[in-house]
Amino acid sequence: MAKLLLPLATLFALGGCQSVNSEPAKPAKPAKPAILTSVNPSVIATLQQAIQQAKGGALVTLSDSVFTKRSELLIDHAMSKGSDGRVIMGAHNIKSEKFILQLRNNQCELYYPKKELTTVLKGVTCKEL
Repeated sequence: MAKLLLPLATLFALGGCQSVNSEPAKPAKPAKPAILTSVNPSVIATLQQAIQQAKGGALVTLSDSVFTKRSELLIDHAMSKGSDGRVIMGAHNIKSEKFILQLRNNQCELYYPKKELTTVLKGVTCKEL
């Protein structure tokens, strides 16, 4: 009987030592649509790399005005052509891909809704739209 009491007493003692966090966890701040505050070759390169890592494929060509007026970027797929120069059947049916520039906790982020992927853009500054 004493052999059973020792393990039970140990379990009760350990159970009483647990601490309870009385402070609820703070929810993450929601991201807000944003635009770039400055665009230079370094910012363009950072965006290109983030887009390539998110969706795969080759680097995309971005204009110098990307994300300066809108927080959304739509990327269309190139039309694949056959050896005869005509567009391959179905190539025009591929949907555009959307990326959204966001500001959260004073950091610029690039959000890719298709994969629900968010990338922090280091060295990029933006402001809430």
